Amino acid sequence: MGLDLTALGRQVRQMSHTAAADAASSAARAAAMRERMLTEVGAEAHWAQAVDLSRETAAWLLARPVEPLDTVVDLPPLPPAYSLVATDGSQIELDRHGAIPCYVINIGQVFLRYGQAPTARLTSQPTLCYHDEDLYLHDGARRIPIEGNYLSARRDVDEGLALAALAAEHLDGSLPAVALQDGTLVRWTLAGAERVVQDHFMSQYLDYLEQMRQRQIPVASYISRPRSPELVGSIRLMLCPDVDVAAGRGARCDRCSDQRAGRTPSCQPCQGLVDSDIMGERLRDGQRGPILLSMSRINVERYGPHQIHFFHMRVGRELCRVEMPQWVAQQAQFVDQVHTLVYDQCARGGGYPVALARAHEQAIVRSADRRAFQRLIESSLYRAEAPGGVSAKRESKEFSRG
Repeated sequence: MGLDLTALGRQVRQMSHTAAADAASSAARAAAMRERMLTEVGAEAHWAQAVDLSRETAAWLLARPVEPLDTVVDLPPLPPAYSLVATDGSQIELDRHGAIPCYVINIGQVFLRYGQAPTARLTSQPTLCYHDEDLYLHDGARRIPIEGNYLSARRDVDEGLALAALAAEHLDGSLPAVALQDGTLVRWTLAGAERVVQDHFMSQYLDYLEQMRQRQIPVASYISRPRSPELVGSIRLMLCPDVDVAAGRGARCDRCSDQRAGRTPSCQPCQGLVDSDIMGERLRDGQRGPILLSMSRINVERYGPHQIHFFHMRVGRELCRVEMPQWVAQQAQFVDQVHTLVYDQCARGGGYPVALARAHEQAIVRSADRRAFQRLIESSLYRAEAPGGVSAKRESKEFSRG
């Protein structure tokens, strides 16, 4: 029997009514929390201390304010000419049931120049990874497989190194420029990794950021429809009865005073809200909000002078998050440059940066490409008379599909 759309339709209608009610409730709570945040304008240093005190004890993510919480910055003037490089990556995962253990990382690369001498270069660079050092990290007697989140971390590194190479080739400092990536610059995939894995990937990733700092090319990333609750986490501190900066005490979620007294936690109204709920109503098209520092553990402990800052920006009906390293966030000229160039890219791309859209098109590996790659491997192994064969599980699936 196929999918019963009639029965599913009733559930969809119920879901729609629930979503509408939830949206109304969230909007009301977001308005109240926004007003609470704005009452603390001028006390940013106090709440920065509260964030520092609560970083280890709060059960939620936090952001430290760098600019006044009521900051709203209009779109800076667009320069008559500018350059931009961007990368995006895709991969063919390692298949343990395939003919030979290997994976592919494909990096889409884009260089764009606007103005009197416009130009564009779009390329992709595939890398076949099959050596032992590609497949495993070595820690003494242990071999740690590079797959799943660790393969994503490897791809992140390759994207960054490719971006640095593009910048070295195309950005000579004669025009305002930005190096742009998709998604977050905070390497969340490594947050829970053991130290040897973090050291391996973070050292390479930070080397890429250092190359860009030395060349003074601002790096930024674009996140569409962000769901991060870091600013909301800081607002929760404003409601927390346990926070006492003068006494050197932060939030104590494991010993919450409200819960111990049998009360609903004071921070409950923030539950389920994200930063875009708070900032969305404050920004008009092209405007950005305050710069904030992400207080995620890996960012604070591993990034050093490259700690990732961010701001929110209105692009049409969508609120996006733009991230940048500390050395970019500390230079007003760079912040304005990132602000206006990223917005212009969104305007040219129908709401999403055109350079990132082109980089994605270059990077994407489609199903047909994956099948062709597998056939290429099998035929090459056969001609080379090399050992190799798919597993019985793979053969069974192929037979069933046929």
